[in-house]
Amino acid sequence: MHNDIESSTVSGTTALTDEWTVTLPSAFQSKMEEEDLVIWKSGLTIWCSVWGIEPEESREEALEWIAEEQAEKAFDVEQTEKEGLIFYRYRLFEETNDYSVASVYCFAFSHTNYIQLGIYVDDEADVALALDICESLSFTNHTVFH
Repeated sequence: MHNDIESSTVSGTTALTDEWTVTLPSAFQSKMEEEDLVIWKSGLTIWCSVWGIEPEESREEALEWIAEEQAEKAFDVEQTEKEGLIFYRYRLFEETNDYSVASVYCFAFSHTNYIQLGIYVDDEADVALALDICESLSFTNHTVFH
């Protein structure tokens, strides 16, 4: 994650790490909070976290662990593959947003790591925007194998 202490304005294709990008449809603010990158604008907040996948573990095994740990009350669960990545997402009503609009959780798995976006919206009309942001996740591996 990029470690800027002060908040900065980001939009368009935005680097989340050296390998992960997301496309933001308008201007957002961003800053690091402990280990997570937080991106927000009025009515929508995205928490980004990245974890490595152990060399002996496959991305499918990492996904299986996430699926087993997801909340029982998750709904709209979906798994897809695109451009060599596995995408997994679900929605969940949470106390943090007064149970009024379900949050969107999305994960994208590469062969070396995975990213989680927890997207909190204030209005159900913004869920489509949250889903578009999830779909825009992209991975570029800069590692060269010899």
